[in-house]
Amino acid sequence: MKNALKLVRLFALALLVTTYGCSKDDEVNYKITTQDVTITFTENPTNGDIVGTVEAEGNGTLSFSITSQTPTGALNINNTTGELTVADATLFDFETNPVITANITVSNSEKTESLIATINLSNINELSIDDFSETIGENPTNGDVIGTVQATGDGTLVFSINSQTPSGALSINATTGELTVADATLFDFETNPTITADITVDNSVSTETAVATIDLTNVIELSIEDFTGNIDENPTNGDVIGTVQAVGDGTVAFGMTTQSPTGALSINTVTGELTVADATLFDFETNPTITANIWADNGRFTRTATATISLNNINEVGDYSYGGVIFWIDPASNNSAGLVCAVSNTFISGTWGCSGTTTGATGTAIGTGSTNTDAIVASGCAAPGSVIEAVSNLNLNGYDDWFLPSEDELIEIYTNISTVNAAITANGGQVTYQFHWSSTEINTTAAKLVNLTTGTVGGSGKNGNSYFARAVRAFTDF
Repeated sequence: MKNALKLVRLFALALLVTTYGCSKDDEVNYKITTQDVTITFTENPTNGDIVGTVEAEGNGTLSFSITSQTPTGALNINNTTGELTVADATLFDFETNPVITANITVSNSEKTESLIATINLSNINELSIDDFSETIGENPTNGDVIGTVQATGDGTLVFSINSQTPSGALSINATTGELTVADATLFDFETNPTITADITVDNSVSTETAVATIDLTNVIELSIEDFTGNIDENPTNGDVIGTVQAVGDGTVAFGMTTQSPTGALSINTVTGELTVADATLFDFETNPTITANIWADNGRFTRTATATISLNNINEVGDYSYGGVIFWIDPASNNSAGLVCAVSNTFISGTWGCSGTTTGATGTAIGTGSTNTDAIVASGCAAPGSVIEAVSNLNLNGYDDWFLPSEDELIEIYTNISTVNAAITANGGQVTYQFHWSSTEINTTAAKLVNLTTGTVGGSGKNGNSYFARAVRAFTDF
């Protein structure tokens, strides 16, 4: 009996020991040891980069999870290994989130423990620049703003242009990155439809580059140039003066709004060619300059210009020039040579003189008066009181080469007498009329006369009656 009781007691003791030992083993199996983690990590990583690993110890299979984080979505955790990785790299920005935290749990089948992960971001010297693109209309103005190159970074940013095509087209504000037009003449769609530049930004630690691209849009253009030209007076209707130049898109039409004098010009509406419309208005003495206001239109724009036509003075009968009034133009001289008669408010009159002497002054044709006069003077016949003496010694209007006209030269004055007398009167002289001595000798005692009122040709004794004399001279502008 004692032995049986002893056996029961031994069994009970063994059962107690076994039970206690099993309970102790179970408590060790489910215990989890964790520790808060602090990590220093550089900003601006890439999604998936490894941040670090949460350390935990415990029996059984451990499972890791993030219960909350600031900012939300920044981190991922491997639920098996506890490895922390970047989930959203944009949140790893020192300037906005210098510290990222997460509440993490570690659990096995029986227990759950928590810890805090703290990621301190370290600041890096950052610099970035964006490519720039813009579209603007051609033909801007110097200084016009195109846009601003965008760049971000630490420190003070400085912008510059490394190169550009075409050279000199753009300017950049070194502080703001604002791009402006430097040379508007280069912003021409037809020659430079695209303008590019290599841009650099520098913050004294690093530099970054970008490309600026400016696309030009074509603008319907129209321009017209002022016209200046010259033409000889007295042209013919339809004579071409020149062409007004205009450049533009589309079909350009031309026209005139006003002109002075009215009706002088015509313009070809298609080509802009200017022609003489009324030749009578092309008179140097009355209209030395002819002007017109011209327009060009291409259906969208209208541009205006001024046409200025200067007339070249052409020698013509009735002109007051070369010391007198022109009464004859040499037809072989292209209006560059001829004869003028004197304009004076004092009549020359007297006898021809030298009666009884043959002077040889027998020329009658135009162009012989000077030779006749020289022959008369050479014969000693420029006696005081004679018209030869008065004419050959005349110094008038800056000229001293006056002579007595031949018979045909006087007839030419008569032929143009109304024009000549109008010019003489307009310039303060006495009109020519009645008989005038010519330098044409008839014989030893007589010389030719021409009546400038009637055109009658006659003769008179050299020392007979007194008659008028009109001095003439030859001119040339060769």
